[in-house]
Amino acid sequence: MKRVLTGLIAVPIVVGIVYYGSPLLFLVFVAAVALTAVYEYFTMIARIGINGFPIPGMVLSFLLLLSFYFDGRFMAEWGLIAGLTLFGTWFIQEDNVKVAIDQIAYTLFGILYIAGLGGYYLLIRHLENGNALIFFLFLIVWLGDIAAYYWGKNFGKKPLAPLVSPKKTVEGSIAGLGGSLLAGAIAGLWFLDHIMMVHCLLAALICGIIGQFGDLAESLLKRHVDVKDSSDILPGHGGVLDRIDSLLFAGPVFYCYFKFVL
Repeated sequence: MKRVLTGLIAVPIVVGIVYYGSPLLFLVFVAAVALTAVYEYFTMIARIGINGFPIPGMVLSFLLLLSFYFDGRFMAEWGLIAGLTLFGTWFIQEDNVKVAIDQIAYTLFGILYIAGLGGYYLLIRHLENGNALIFFLFLIVWLGDIAAYYWGKNFGKKPLAPLVSPKKTVEGSIAGLGGSLLAGAIAGLWFLDHIMMVHCLLAALICGIIGQFGDLAESLLKRHVDVKDSSDILPGHGGVLDRIDSLLFAGPVFYCYFKFVL
């Protein structure tokens, strides 16, 4: 029930911002979500004794999102700033040379994993009918997650990746792909009639598969730091990173599909 109620509150807000919000408001929304997830990430790795650089990491994450907002025009400059900032931060703190590379590497990984992948939604938003394309992605991931969760919970028997996520099942994964395909068909008939149905279905299938890999990737991270959820900020859903893990992988794949195929 908590899961359903949280969704009933959050989904209209998210859809409203995506469809009717200005590009600047969408940037603020993406930044708020990404920075919350980055903070969760640093909290998680602290459990295994890796004290990354949360404040520089969040600042660099925001700057990376800004670069995406301006169509990636400042990526080279961001790389220079990131390198100087991360190494400079360690030299200022000069804590323990034996974990210096761990701190820098874990911090950079968190930035690229969350802000680097999440920033593609800003690129998609700039495309023609970008708001509809983002809603298409959300629909694919949401229906896929719902189908996988409920079908796997009630009918799942064969583990999908027992070492990473023991509760995920092959049956749930297949149902999730079915949900994503259904979402692609609905979108093609409802609001993406300018795109051929075959592309709607193919993009839904590809993003559905990659989205599940995104889910498993975050499960691997949680297994590594021995936590069930990234946080408890969303009742019934865990943390923000738990909710966007599939979207982080699906967004860049869809952007590439749109640019190189469509």
